[in-house]
Amino acid sequence: MSAKTGPGPALLRRLDRWLAVVEDNANLIAALAIFFLMFVGVAQIVGRKVFNVAIYGYIDWIEQSSALFAFLGIAYAQRLGGHIRMDITLGWPRRLRWWLELAGVVLALVVITVLIDASFNAFWRAWSIGDSTMDIRLPVWPAKLMVPLALGLLWLRLVLQLWGYTRMALNPGAVPVGVPKLETIEDHVKDEIAEVLGREEEPGRDAEEARR
Repeated sequence: MSAKTGPGPALLRRLDRWLAVVEDNANLIAALAIFFLMFVGVAQIVGRKVFNVAIYGYIDWIEQSSALFAFLGIAYAQRLGGHIRMDITLGWPRRLRWWLELAGVVLALVVITVLIDASFNAFWRAWSIGDSTMDIRLPVWPAKLMVPLALGLLWLRLVLQLWGYTRMALNPGAVPVGVPKLETIEDHVKDEIAEVLGREEEPGRDAEEARR
């Protein structure tokens, strides 16, 4: 069987779809955490300036909530290839680029595995000693637990991408499954042209509508 029709891609596609649901929900929680922090920040400012009343334990709540939006969206960004990437390899051979992506995933897996172990130990230590914040004594273990959980989700995404990049490195002509599509120079140029034209067309459209 070819790489396009074999059972491997079908299973990979199914696992990618299931994991994407978890990543989307984790990213939604991160977005809601940002909205919560914005709401609390506005309430804190208005309360102090207008009513001279501050939110009890404001700093502690902000510190604990920041773990949500800081970590829960990283697997989602990895799936979409949304992290910072270099354009220097756009003109390189496609097979070489797939191998480079594979090497990057292997390195990331090693680093994330070490970070999961370290962050889980930090959570377990906080749980064991009953660690809490300085002001209102909030327990810190829930926030610290978010770190290994989010990194574990990223680890699963990297494992799927290890499979997907290995498949593409061995057969660059296959349909990408479970990995972001490689952008070519032509795609990059088209995106930049579309972005520039989109910015330039808006004033012209507004002027034309004003003349009408």
